[in-house]
Amino acid sequence: MNKPLPPDPDMPKQAATMLADTARLLIWMTNAEDKVIYLNQSASALIGQTEEMHISEWNKYVHPDDLPRVQPIVQQARAARGEYQIEYRIVKSDGTVRWMMGSAAPRFSDAGEYLGYNGFVQDVTSRHELVERLSKSEARHRLLTENSFDLISHYDPSGIVLYVSPSYTRLLGYQPSDLVGTRVYDHLHPDDVPAIQQEIFRQLRDGGEGGLIELRKRHKDGHYIWMGTLARVLVDPQTKQRSGIVAVSRDITLERQVKEELRKSRDQLSSVLESISDAFFAVDQHWRVTYVNQKTAEFIGRKREDLVGNRIWEAVPEVVASSVAPYYQEAMTSRKRVFFETYYEPASAWLEVRVYPNDDGLAVFFHDISSRREAEAAIRESESRYREVIEMTPVGYVLADAEGVLRHANPALCRISGYGEDELTGRSMTQLFTESPCGGALAIRHGATSVQDKELVLVHKDGKHVYVLVNASIKRDADGNAISLTAFITDITERKHSEARLEQLATHDTLTNLPNRVLLNDRLQQMLDRAPRGSSVAVMFIDLDRFKEVNDSMGHDCGDVLLCEVAARLHRNMRPSDVVARLGGDEFVVAAHCSEGPESAAAIADKLLASLAVPVDIGGQEIFVSASIGISLYPQDGTSKELLFQSADTAMYRAKAAGRNGFRFFEAEMSAAAKTRMALEHSLRRALERNEFELHYQPRMSLKSMAVVGMEALIRWNHPSLGRVSPLEFIPIAEERGLIEPIGLWVLQEACAQTRRLMGKFGRPLRISVNLSARQLKSTSLREQVKSVLKSVNLPPHLLELELTESALIEDIELSAGVLKELKELGVVLSVDDFGTGYSGLAYLQRFPLDILKLDRSFVEQQVDGSRNFRFIKAFIDMAHALNLSVVAEGVESVDTLQFLRVSACDEAQGYLFAKPLSIDDLETFLSRLPAPAGAGNAALPQQP
Repeated sequence: MNKPLPPDPDMPKQAATMLADTARLLIWMTNAEDKVIYLNQSASALIGQTEEMHISEWNKYVHPDDLPRVQPIVQQARAARGEYQIEYRIVKSDGTVRWMMGSAAPRFSDAGEYLGYNGFVQDVTSRHELVERLSKSEARHRLLTENSFDLISHYDPSGIVLYVSPSYTRLLGYQPSDLVGTRVYDHLHPDDVPAIQQEIFRQLRDGGEGGLIELRKRHKDGHYIWMGTLARVLVDPQTKQRSGIVAVSRDITLERQVKEELRKSRDQLSSVLESISDAFFAVDQHWRVTYVNQKTAEFIGRKREDLVGNRIWEAVPEVVASSVAPYYQEAMTSRKRVFFETYYEPASAWLEVRVYPNDDGLAVFFHDISSRREAEAAIRESESRYREVIEMTPVGYVLADAEGVLRHANPALCRISGYGEDELTGRSMTQLFTESPCGGALAIRHGATSVQDKELVLVHKDGKHVYVLVNASIKRDADGNAISLTAFITDITERKHSEARLEQLATHDTLTNLPNRVLLNDRLQQMLDRAPRGSSVAVMFIDLDRFKEVNDSMGHDCGDVLLCEVAARLHRNMRPSDVVARLGGDEFVVAAHCSEGPESAAAIADKLLASLAVPVDIGGQEIFVSASIGISLYPQDGTSKELLFQSADTAMYRAKAAGRNGFRFFEAEMSAAAKTRMALEHSLRRALERNEFELHYQPRMSLKSMAVVGMEALIRWNHPSLGRVSPLEFIPIAEERGLIEPIGLWVLQEACAQTRRLMGKFGRPLRISVNLSARQLKSTSLREQVKSVLKSVNLPPHLLELELTESALIEDIELSAGVLKELKELGVVLSVDDFGTGYSGLAYLQRFPLDILKLDRSFVEQQVDGSRNFRFIKAFIDMAHALNLSVVAEGVESVDTLQFLRVSACDEAQGYLFAKPLSIDDLETFLSRLPAPAGAGNAALPQQP
């Protein structure tokens, strides 16, 4: 019985209390912490906005007699993440009792993560009361035995009210006198009149007991009340005539409401069961199907109406021999819930099944998990392959927990670290690395979730440092707290060493290990950026004097030894904060802070020159070295490193021009000279295409016949704004900037072509002498160029003389000898120009296939003790003849020199005594005044091809 309990005065009037008092249906949802996150609309409307609710608050309202039964069932289901359904009583705030039916099922994410419960609670009090009443008697008996609450009325045969009980006043508001004499149908709902008429007709026709009719009677205020009415037609036993009607009625408004609520409850339950993702069916204790949702019908391929009411073994016979039948039997027998996964052969599908016994039978939820099982199998296979890859990969792998403690390491990490896996497991990452791979992100809520390409140092078991590259991923929970860390660790020690070597190679000179130009630029820029206001920084360009002679005479290996010793001396004599660099060859740069400006810079330069003055012992031979130093000062000579380099370079060349083995500070006029040189260089690049060059020719005389035998071609540059530019100014620039080769080829082509033309015009053979530069001598195409020019102008090879300087020949003796041999094979004449001005002796002459020695004019006209050095010239001419070499004297300007040269058997001469260098037009005039040579004529000249 649902006896009311005394009200609890301490029970708070809160949201849960309102729901316990009034709600007929609760549809609820909780999160994983059992906090209510959803209520259906009708329930929400009851309580409005309220505080957060916990599902456990509902236990306060469960009837004390029911709580020991309810609580274990709910707790066990929730612990197993299972479903439950149970009926129980709740105590309202006024102490009355309601019967409730509760049902709930767990909710999971697609990934299988537990999210909370979904459920409903329904008021089934009316059903319990109705069942209780109906269990005692039929409705007809209740109406008759409980007449104290019923309406009792008597009517004559025509339906006129003869008597009504006092209960009419309580239920319908009428006094008996209000109704007596009125027609019965006037107080019924018009729609219900046919039903009572049919019942009377049935009794008159068939006899027997009266049936219970549900109809509506009008209250005095006009509204209608549903009544359950038992009407009996009275028949006179003797006349068999109808003598009247007796009716007993009871208010069934509440019963109808209960039935409607039950119907709604069933509809709602059906809607829930149809909307859930599971298939569902229920059977009674005799295995008859009582409910089947649409998903179940579709799964087994049958109509719902063919299943409900039939025994499951007969409606679905394939279940009998399937794997699910034993589980159903177990649940029905043991009355315990059964959860299982199995392969259901009839449908060729994997099922997840949950069976819940209840008082009526079994409730079964199931769904097809074939896709999940396939995915799980694929995941297991993938994980297996992943584990194999992790174990086999040469890259280290580590798994750590939220505290950074290692839980797993693959063999590669063991090899990298030198530890065994058992030694690594349980070790903190801070013990393995010099710093945390994730920089403390594990301890930060909602911190970083990954680490990309982070370079760290791993401490090997033997203490050495191993450079590694770390890529890590941090897994976090829904609250942003770290769960675990996985990382791949690549040993990059060799790469780091290679990078260091490359950095060394990129920033240091490989021979001396001094900073190179790249590092010099960086270091000097730092010095300029950090220089205090008012202080100076000196930049010194240092070029070794006559270093080439050491290379040529002693070989490059000895030259390298000398360069290393120079580098060491420069470095030893400078402060750690200064910079000593090598640009290449024999060029060095020093950058130093100078607190006293020029005075400090001069002191440093003197110190460096003094350190270089000490002889260097190379292979037991003492080598003396000196240097020329150019100095520029920041900020007076420039505020950028580029200007300082340029100014120091300019000053260094001025130091060399001043006699070497000294230093010069940059001066403003030096910059003007440098600008002029730059302007010449710029114009020189376009001079050839603008036809600004021309050739002058200086005739050469045979000293035996005193006849013109040829001429030397001399280039001239007619600058459009500067006028005539001396070869002494532009030839060095052309040599330095790589412009000499195209200019030299033009000279060769033009000189040969003009010579061939003059020979044809004047009918005399002429040998043309053309100067070759050291750069042309190194050209691999020189031989072919000469051959092509000779062929194009039809000039006999023996009429072309190629002149080279001593310095060009000895720059690379082996190369020079090979090139001269190739040229000699063409038949051309080879000569050494300006002989006597170089640094070599006569020994080298035998290594080259030379034909002519040209004595420099300064040598020919040199004064010694007030007289010309004729005896030396005579000895030189005799020596050359002894070597089968002809001698040409340059710069002959006096008759005395001419007479001596003729007496000394010198072969040829040229100079202002005979003619100055002439333009092509003046040369033609000069040749036209000469007498025709003996035997002159076209027969003496080579024929045109």
